[in-house]
Amino acid sequence: MHFYWIKLEEIMEKMAKKFEPNKTLTASKEWLELSLESRLLKIITFLETDVLYQNIQVTDANKEGHVTLRIEDNIPSDERGLFLLSLEEKLKKLVDIGLTIWLEPVGDKSKLRNLRGVQIKT
Repeated sequence: MHFYWIKLEEIMEKMAKKFEPNKTLTASKEWLELSLESRLLKIITFLETDVLYQNIQVTDANKEGHVTLRIEDNIPSDERGLFLLSLEEKLKKLVDIGLTIWLEPVGDKSKLRNLRGVQIKT
């Protein structure tokens, strides 16, 4: 019976090491010291370097590193996630490691629901 208890402790210890939460990256000291205008300018300057990002507008870039974007194009849902992950990865490498992307909420774009008079409030 004692043998099983030791095995259980070993297993629990290994699981704790394997599944311990990853450290969340935070915005750098330099980012925290920037004014809102400077933070926005850094993001906008980065977006202007690639034609893929020409229809993306920055609506906010707060001190915590949350960058809120508005995307004018309709990106198919099967491509959107990878596109945004790629964009966030580049932002982290070239602007600040603690940045995360947030999309501005948009209303319902369904033409059929809008024709029926159904409205979804956001």
